[in-house]
Amino acid sequence: KVVTDMKELNVSNLACYRSGNKIFSDISFDLKEGDVCLLSGSNGSGKTTLLRVLAGLVPVSYGSIKYNNMNSLEDNFYILGHRLGIKEEVTPYEDLLFWSSIYDYKNFENVLKRVGLKNYKFLKCKYLSQGQKQRLAISRLLVSKKSIWLLDEPISSLDKEGITLLKELIGEHNKFGGIAVISSHNNFLKKYDFHINMDK
Repeated sequence: KVVTDMKELNVSNLACYRSGNKIFSDISFDLKEGDVCLLSGSNGSGKTTLLRVLAGLVPVSYGSIKYNNMNSLEDNFYILGHRLGIKEEVTPYEDLLFWSSIYDYKNFENVLKRVGLKNYKFLKCKYLSQGQKQRLAISRLLVSKKSIWLLDEPISSLDKEGITLLKELIGEHNKFGGIAVISSHNNFLKKYDFHINMDK
């Protein structure tokens, strides 16, 4: 059977300049359903900016971004960045209840269990460790049901078990046709479909 409606993310000759300074240029890649793109490079090489450009948060200077022939990712992505945006006085239960209502996701308590926060769901977030807050941010990623994940250093606060969990979740996302673009100093995935070294 020939699949004719394969979803694709096409990035061509992408460049970003800020205040006349080049952040990056000549970035091109094509990803299809189930693909992972790894961004590597030193601090300041443009990894975070590239993810923000893909998300439409930073303007494109040159080049194009197309998803299924549309000139943007529109509402098909979720970006997980350094700033988790977690309110200290709410509980993980309250936080994910809110985001589940936004994304119309059912059974969000199962997601809290999956990310290891079942026993902490009624504890105010200010008492969570940074790794637990990262797990809560990942739970938002899951309830979003978005087809493209833009992950900026997603293992920065995770322990070994948390990293294993995230790898499993990325694998499941890809298995069901999701696309992931991930920046990381530490190649925790080992396996990916496209690699961009932002230092080059």
